[in-house]
Amino acid sequence: MQDLDDFAKSDLDKLERLADNFRWIYKQQNNLRGKYDNNYVAIKDKKILDKDTNLDRLMKRLNIRNYDESIAIEYIQN
Repeated sequence: MQDLDDFAKSDLDKLERLADNFRWIYKQQNNLRGKYDNNYVAIKDKKILDKDTNLDRLMKRLNIRNYDESIAIEYIQN
């Protein structure tokens, strides 16, 4: 049962990091609008990884398959 508990804790940690990135995005909304208006922005560990006007291109460049990387992606617009 310990393995299942470790697995659940690991997933919860990943989701918490993802939530932290989304909180950071919303706090930085005004700053991000000036630089990244009309772009999808990828954030990891409260740092911008990449941006693109096209979500599919961004996803392919980041090679995202699941939430293991705890990368938040948000569309920024005025």
